[in-house]
Amino acid sequence: MLISEQFHLVKRCAVVCAVLLASFGCSSTTERNSSTAREGRDVFGRSTQMEGATWNDANADAIRVPTALGPNAWTIVLTAIEGDQQDRANHLLEQVQSVGRLPDAFLMERNGRQIIAVGSYQSPTEQVATIELERVRSIEVEGAYPFARAFLAPPSGDLSRGTIPEYDLRNAKAQYGNDVRYTLQIAVFAREDTEKPSSEEQALFRRSAEDATRALRQGGELAFYYHGPNRSMVTIGVFTEEDHEIDGGIAIESARLQAARNRHPKNLLNGRTIIEKVRSSNGGFVERDQRSSLVSIPG
Repeated sequence: MLISEQFHLVKRCAVVCAVLLASFGCSSTTERNSSTAREGRDVFGRSTQMEGATWNDANADAIRVPTALGPNAWTIVLTAIEGDQQDRANHLLEQVQSVGRLPDAFLMERNGRQIIAVGSYQSPTEQVATIELERVRSIEVEGAYPFARAFLAPPSGDLSRGTIPEYDLRNAKAQYGNDVRYTLQIAVFAREDTEKPSSEEQALFRRSAEDATRALRQGGELAFYYHGPNRSMVTIGVFTEEDHEIDGGIAIESARLQAARNRHPKNLLNGRTIIEKVRSSNGGFVERDQRSSLVSIPG
């Protein structure tokens, strides 16, 4: 009853969460212990000139990672631009390489979009990848951290199966800080009745949600999955209370959150639109597509 329709979700995938470079949004400097910093020197085969326990902006230009593995590797996604905006993509790449202090950044095409990325790694868990991701996020430009929401994305080809903790919504606060409160739910994989799923169905729901999350990340979205006891959800983005404020009973949302809603206006069930009835202004009921919804990040 369910099945490969989850791949419809990939087609609905649009641009990455609010363009980091346009806002140069702020984030706090990341802390590392000194032993891990010393390991970083060993990994890269040259001195990073680190002193003390803080991975800070003064060290941000000390190391570089080659990109020889190309499209068959994991890479750090900085931002994404629609494929028909090549001039804009080239201009942003120049900014990243010069102002953004990442001269090794490059453009690649994935799912019809131009991705600005840096680095190439065999696995998202290898030490060089985690250290370099932290370095990129910590780069400071004019008092702000333009790459604070950079993330590791899988290669474009066949993807390995199994869970990826970095994509689990339960780990989002550990990665992006306790200030992140919300994420936008855009898809659910579950039975379409009220029956409890079998173990085979539950495994299918979880696999479908993880596959959709991987595909969204390939397309430049900061996507997550969340496995509940009976269903699995897919969300995009991390948002703080500043992105969603209540003023006089009215919700005021940031441009970044509104942009995410515009890219993913619907909450899909097994890759299909959910039709729901809602009360109209005259007291009756009307049918509409169920909208994507803001949900709390656990933890």
